[in-house]
Amino acid sequence: MADLKEGEVLLPAFVERRATGLFVDPVAAGEPDFLTFVERVFAAAARFVDLDYPAFQALLYGQAEMQGGPVRLAAGVVPFAPERQALYHAVKISPDKSKAEYLFEPVAIEVEETVPLFGPPADDGSAEIIGEEVRKRMEPTRLDFDEFVAALWAKEVCFGIAEDRVREAIQGSQAIRLEIARAVQPKPGTDASIEEKTAALHRDNAPMILPDGRMDLHHFKNRFPQITADVRLLKKIPRALGKDGRNVTGALLEPPLPKDFDLAAQAGPGTRIERSAEGEFIVSAIDGFINIDKQKHLISVTEKIVSREGVSMRTTGDVSLAGDEFEEHGEVQERRVVEGRHMTFFSDVYGNIISRGGRVLLKSCLAGGHIESPGGSITIEGRTSRAVLEARGGDVHVEFAESSTIVGSRVTVKHAVNCDILGEEVSVELSEGCAIAGKQIRIARSGAKKDIETIVALLVPDFTRHNHEVAELEEARQQIEQRLAALAEEQARMLADTGFKQYMALAVTIAKGGAKLSATQEASWRQTQATYVQQLRNWQAVQAEREGAQARPDQLAAELQALAERKLLAGADIFCAIEAIQGDTLVRRMAYQPDQSVVGGEQAQELAAHLREFGVSHDRLFWGPAGAFAWRLGGDASAEGPPPA
Repeated sequence: MADLKEGEVLLPAFVERRATGLFVDPVAAGEPDFLTFVERVFAAAARFVDLDYPAFQALLYGQAEMQGGPVRLAAGVVPFAPERQALYHAVKISPDKSKAEYLFEPVAIEVEETVPLFGPPADDGSAEIIGEEVRKRMEPTRLDFDEFVAALWAKEVCFGIAEDRVREAIQGSQAIRLEIARAVQPKPGTDASIEEKTAALHRDNAPMILPDGRMDLHHFKNRFPQITADVRLLKKIPRALGKDGRNVTGALLEPPLPKDFDLAAQAGPGTRIERSAEGEFIVSAIDGFINIDKQKHLISVTEKIVSREGVSMRTTGDVSLAGDEFEEHGEVQERRVVEGRHMTFFSDVYGNIISRGGRVLLKSCLAGGHIESPGGSITIEGRTSRAVLEARGGDVHVEFAESSTIVGSRVTVKHAVNCDILGEEVSVELSEGCAIAGKQIRIARSGAKKDIETIVALLVPDFTRHNHEVAELEEARQQIEQRLAALAEEQARMLADTGFKQYMALAVTIAKGGAKLSATQEASWRQTQATYVQQLRNWQAVQAEREGAQARPDQLAAELQALAERKLLAGADIFCAIEAIQGDTLVRRMAYQPDQSVVGGEQAQELAAHLREFGVSHDRLFWGPAGAFAWRLGGDASAEGPPPA
């Protein structure tokens, strides 16, 4: 070691010099030892030449992922001359060390050259060399990527250099500031979680993990699926550690430690813990029903089910069901909320039922409650009183309804008294004192209830906005057709100039190669072009506008056709039929916007607010105590009884 020259570096045992360069054994090196070797190289005012930068970074920070034999690092190690080091100026590192920027600009290096000094010339003109002189000059040069890596290492940029971007900037000749290195942020791991292993625990609603590591099984409190023994219920998915990152200085950025929990603490009576090569599971130990205790956060398998107690503040509080099917044999008390999908209730319901687009079936009665199932269905086989039923986009079927509000795309009521009903399709066997609105209305019998008449509002599309759009499109089509005619007339006027017309024809012929001009003809042709240059520009401007506008009439015609089809579709199958009028009944038209939903949004609220209005006289189709009525939009009306008032 005492014989080493200045700037030389002693190669460690894990670095092998071959004819093709320096090779590093990752297994023998280890990240700390290789880092020490690199620091020694750069500290000795040396650098690597023909450096494989990806391999260099992997050996420094990712050896655990490297497999195979020795890796080629570089062609060799050479001195890094001070005058070359001076070419590399400071680098700007962000305060959080997440990125580094460098200003690339043209560089020059000082070069010395020795020139001879001549004495006085002799008679024959020759001069004798009498000495030498050393002269200095600045010669343009370029940076070098290998030098760049060594220079930035001394400036604490040790990781994440964008090699391709730096090499491109070095080859450029303009000054430019670039982001030349960026940190790799740590990749977070995943917390330990639960995977459902049986169809009884619907996979889309897996138990959540609480901040303290326990499972939050709140949504399963009223779920009791039947299960046999030795069935895997839940599997623990172990936590997965994240991946470290690095900032531009090479410092380690560690991800947060994922959360974990003890699966055995969640296994209640009737279950056991099973551990195998496949993982850790909660398994049913007996045949029975799954029971989940949300207070103790336990999952159990019991022989008996307790869902017959109903839904009340004393037993369950509000219930949110994760499963698709639910049956309740007890009462649902006032102000209690049951939320699920497909639900069947065998006892009376006084609270609120919210379905996520499923079917709701009541075998008994609904009093003072609210049932909502957007896109689903509601069926009540018993009596409905002072309730609200909403199946916007779905179906409602009711045996008997009194003083209730019913909204649905398709509504069927056997007997309705003093109800407000709104739907696209409405069918009522007996209506007494109701307000009914729809696009398709069928009523077997209608009449009054305690001096309150039945008011039927047939929803008819309001085409005012549609007609306005049609008028605008028609006007636009006329304007564009007039403009096209004017442009064609303008071009015809231009071609009326015989000289310009001949010039245009000749220009087309020459452009297609149909005529070859001599030198004399070429000069004459250029003079002709200069003569008609302004006319040609005018022609081209008119032609460009004409070509751009030619497709517009067809586009407008297509838009008008689409509007006509929409109008035809909106007005199709709108009718009202009342077989027997047995008490005061008013039938009137009520306008609605066809581009908005009848049973949803602001329009539904607006229609519901005016259900019991009599409307203006010209919209009344029938008003009387007896007879029958049938009317279809676009067809003839038929009525038996007194004419509209």
